Amino acid sequence: MKKIMIYGGQFNPIHVGHMLVASEAYQFVKPDEFVFLPSYQSPLKSHNESQLLENERIDMLKLAIEDLEFGVIDKREINRQGTSYTFDTISEIQNEYPEYQIYLIIGTDQYVNLDKWRNIDKLKEMVTFVVVNREVDKQNVDSGMLSLNIPRMDISSTDIRNRCKNHHSVKMLVTPRIERYIKRGRLYED
Repeated sequence: MKKIMIYGGQFNPIHVGHMLVASEAYQFVKPDEFVFLPSYQSPLKSHNESQLLENERIDMLKLAIEDLEFGVIDKREINRQGTSYTFDTISEIQNEYPEYQIYLIIGTDQYVNLDKWRNIDKLKEMVTFVVVNREVDKQNVDSGMLSLNIPRMDISSTDIRNRCKNHHSVKMLVTPRIERYIKRGRLYED
């Protein structure tokens, strides 16, 4: 059976921590398709409208994909706007890729909140969760899920946005091309 791997997130901006997760998960599962799924709004996060920069987030994802040398972008949640629920998006993807096993990358921070997700029991039947350690060195996950332990890299998009706002360097937190893109567009400065 073919495999499709979904990596969702704000990616605002995508940073080397996200790219490490993508690379390690890609090597771990070896999917036929790897999809970056930028969210418009996550139901479990608060949002500052000025930070949502859809076009810029897509452009930075394209640069990251060039560096990673794999992946495509699925803009359905951005195009849909409003709050997106993983269950609804995965249902759509399952209809479009009926012959594929779906793998969904989440972090430990999301794993511990799965009970808050819409239709989580049905979702667990639809996907294989790939749980990547986040803010922990090692983790145990429920049966039927995959645990992926990677070198910890405690980088956050929030920290990067704050650094930009305060005119501090983001060198080595994002790739050089993404750093240039952020500087050229003066992103996150206001």
